[in-house]
Amino acid sequence: MNYNEIIESLSENDKKVLLNAKERTSIDNISNKIPLDLDTVRASVRKLFSLDLVKIENETTVNYRLTEVGKGYLKNGLPEYRVFKLLSAKKEIDYTDLGALDLDKNEMNVAVGILKRDGIAQTSGNKIILSGDGSKVKYRADSLSSVSEGKQLDDDIASEFVKRGIIESSENVKEFVYATPSGLDLIRSDKFSMKLVDKLTTDIIENWKGVSFRRYDLNSNIPTPLIGRRNIIKEFVSIVKENLTSMGFKEMKSNFTESIFWNFDVMLFRQDHPDREILDTFYVKDAKARVDRQLVKKIKETYEKGFKENEFNLSLGYRSEFDISSSENVMLRAHTTATTFRYIYNLISKNKDMPAKYFSVSKVFRNETTDPTHLPEFYQIEGIVYDDNLTLRDLIGYFYEFYGKLGIKQIRVKPTYNPYTEPSLEIQGFNDKLNRWIEIGNSGVFRPETLISFGIKKRVIAWGFALERALALRLNLEDIRQLYSPYTDLNFLRSVKTSYVLD
Repeated sequence: MNYNEIIESLSENDKKVLLNAKERTSIDNISNKIPLDLDTVRASVRKLFSLDLVKIENETTVNYRLTEVGKGYLKNGLPEYRVFKLLSAKKEIDYTDLGALDLDKNEMNVAVGILKRDGIAQTSGNKIILSGDGSKVKYRADSLSSVSEGKQLDDDIASEFVKRGIIESSENVKEFVYATPSGLDLIRSDKFSMKLVDKLTTDIIENWKGVSFRRYDLNSNIPTPLIGRRNIIKEFVSIVKENLTSMGFKEMKSNFTESIFWNFDVMLFRQDHPDREILDTFYVKDAKARVDRQLVKKIKETYEKGFKENEFNLSLGYRSEFDISSSENVMLRAHTTATTFRYIYNLISKNKDMPAKYFSVSKVFRNETTDPTHLPEFYQIEGIVYDDNLTLRDLIGYFYEFYGKLGIKQIRVKPTYNPYTEPSLEIQGFNDKLNRWIEIGNSGVFRPETLISFGIKKRVIAWGFALERALALRLNLEDIRQLYSPYTDLNFLRSVKTSYVLD
């Protein structure tokens, strides 16, 4: 478009938005000033962006809130702070003295470990000895109070508190817009203030002389593709399925909805785990699903007491009551690992001598804030292998073979934590556009506790890969929203060839 065509193509709403974007401001502010509803303002902003009249920037803020565990610690004190107070009073204590603090074994171990790491205490046999001042542990206690007051946390402390289930984090993405030099030139032009009619009324039709109309070029050539093409996501799903099938895997079928039992309980997620909160998961109101009562009974026993083998305790369980009242409630599944455990129950547990390799490529749903690497609805690539003598090397080998087939060479793994796998590995890929490593998958060896209820003693290795993140790496995109949302460049998606994805 030339200069005049651009002006004539703008609606009055577009002009109002551009005028209010002369200086950097949020889309919310523009909506309130004009006033127009947010969807209308966003539509105008996207149009102005496509004409290079404005630039769009995202600003992400992270908010934290206390979990039920965190609220308890706020009231009674962090475990490490309570141990420190006892230790500072006596200078030296026995592990048995910690019984007076009403902490479980895990909390005691975490507290002592933190005090040792921060140089506040050291241990000798059954003794815990004060060896430094408590400034660090006091700062951590103050940080917990800061969360309740809505203040920000240091990244390291926030990350640790999230992992310990003390706080939950949520991201708030705010869009800002500002006029480009071209947009400012347009605003200053004489023609910008000219009123153009873009809606016909009876009065205008009868008295049209002297009225300036918004430009509509009825003679312009509209480029139309001669043939259609498959959606790039669907195309990539097919490629992923072909690759996994070529690696000897069979596909698992599943549904989008799942019971809490199969999504959380069978994997022995703690029942106070933050992932179960309504802020992280989509629940289906007033819906129930049938569950196998005998299996529920086995899971409950393992959750509460662990299990033995040859009179040796191989797991102590959580030593807390398992509440089955919510197990039948229905949710939009948060991961396809629920499907994996269904196949373990229905097929693998009934054919324990036969090796098995299964995969699924299907959608999962999480209450995520949309940003360059997160979507509330996305594809997960699930895979499991059941066989004799499987090791972590086998698991890593599958990563490199799978991603190598997709042309993704820059990957690495690092240890991580999952409630239902040990050891666990996070898979990362290097994004050239963002110039940093991003998480593209999670994996591990299923814990024996998760398999004992199915009568399985062999190892099962498993993974969940993020399909959109893998495709973004393959196409060298910096933002996975470019595959779905108003950020999408349709010409780019039309130009992507199947061979380009595969090569």
